[in-house]
Amino acid sequence: MSISRGSIKYIYLFSFLLMFFSFGFVTAEGSGRPFYRVREGDTLYSISAKFGGTIDTIQQLNNISDPSLLSVGQLLELPGYEGFSGFLNVHSVMPGQSLESLSFILDNSFDTLVKLNKVVNPSLLYVGQPIVYINDDETVNKVPGKLLLLESGKTLLELALHSGLNPYEILIANGMTHSDVFVYGQLVYVPTSGNIKQIPEPFLDVNLSSVNPEQGHPIRISVDADPSFSFSGTFGDQILNFVNYDDIFVALVGIHAKTQPGLYPFTILAQKNDNEQIGLDFLIPVSDAGYQSQSIFLTSDKAKLLENVDTRVIEDQVILNKVSSFSDQKLWSGVFDVPISTDYMTTIFGLRRLYNGTNFNTFHGGTDFGAQEGTPIYAPANGIVVMSEELDIRGVTTIIDHGIGVFSGYWHQKELNVEVGQEVVRGEVIGYVGNTGLSTGPHLHWEIWINGVQVDPIEWLKL
Repeated sequence: MSISRGSIKYIYLFSFLLMFFSFGFVTAEGSGRPFYRVREGDTLYSISAKFGGTIDTIQQLNNISDPSLLSVGQLLELPGYEGFSGFLNVHSVMPGQSLESLSFILDNSFDTLVKLNKVVNPSLLYVGQPIVYINDDETVNKVPGKLLLLESGKTLLELALHSGLNPYEILIANGMTHSDVFVYGQLVYVPTSGNIKQIPEPFLDVNLSSVNPEQGHPIRISVDADPSFSFSGTFGDQILNFVNYDDIFVALVGIHAKTQPGLYPFTILAQKNDNEQIGLDFLIPVSDAGYQSQSIFLTSDKAKLLENVDTRVIEDQVILNKVSSFSDQKLWSGVFDVPISTDYMTTIFGLRRLYNGTNFNTFHGGTDFGAQEGTPIYAPANGIVVMSEELDIRGVTTIIDHGIGVFSGYWHQKELNVEVGQEVVRGEVIGYVGNTGLSTGPHLHWEIWINGVQVDPIEWLKL
């Protein structure tokens, strides 16, 4: 009896389906508990922080009498994972990842990840969040493939032909049947022979300088992507301005010192010519910086400056107007220098302030350096002077534009030493320490602004 070519195709398809369902995702449910193999640097404290459970419970479960004798390679049973077996690991969520994509990446079923991590709302996954997963043999068997965003008007057949695959392979890889329908804008997992791609094209990689920033901290976002696209985005109500440096798109964000701790949305948009935008959305957690409070007592003549609300509001707006502009040219290179020779900091950034025992509650928007009057102040990096004048509250004031939304400010100086429009270079003297404006003694008040938001100058030195 002869077999037609069509029948052979069905036999191959049946064999493929049988093989796929024979080697599905790890569900890892069974009896007993899973193990964790101790790694270099692990302590019972760090292990309990990663996987939950108290230190005492882990000690009792593993008959550990002296926790300081934990050894690399030691197998530990961990509480809270009854009904699972295998080896536990932790993955830190990256931009663009979801529980759906992580189920492919970590080779665990969606339900397994939900149960292991006690997830209540899968849509609230945030960047940096630790995700516990489980494997049979301590290795991460990443499913080779990539995630593609289904474009408007594209069919499953077109996607399959473009990828060199059978449409049924794509359906199976996404846990779907022939009766299910892909919709425009859906992320589709496409099996390939390479490593899995966790974010949609044209994004190649997205990195944040911090995945768990605190109030008052700066963040640098770097996007590696197809250079023929342009990029924009938002963080909360802030606009992200991306600049292309050697095909890496970079944007800076400042987190306000009074931002409430919690999860905040990041959106990055890619667009080519007039085509539709491709978006990448994710959440990041903002933590409490633990700022303390400070009480300051002013003389009657100084206190009058605060009592005049109009003066304060107008001056604040003048400063904000100067530091909210954006130019796509970065004028400096390397890390900023400290603008004064002393390292004697009298007041740090972010302190909540009360003046003369009243309820006037603000925060300290810069770092104060105590120094003798007349001590030189230096430009911390190259830039252009955009403000040089004396104000009622800030005294003799200088503001420098360093490009791409970064500004530095210098308050309470002795006298003006530079002019608006003047180009300054790193290390150039731009002023001298004074005691002008709302000041209780000679000092330099130094501020850093990113896109109109004050950030901790000391943290900026680390970026």
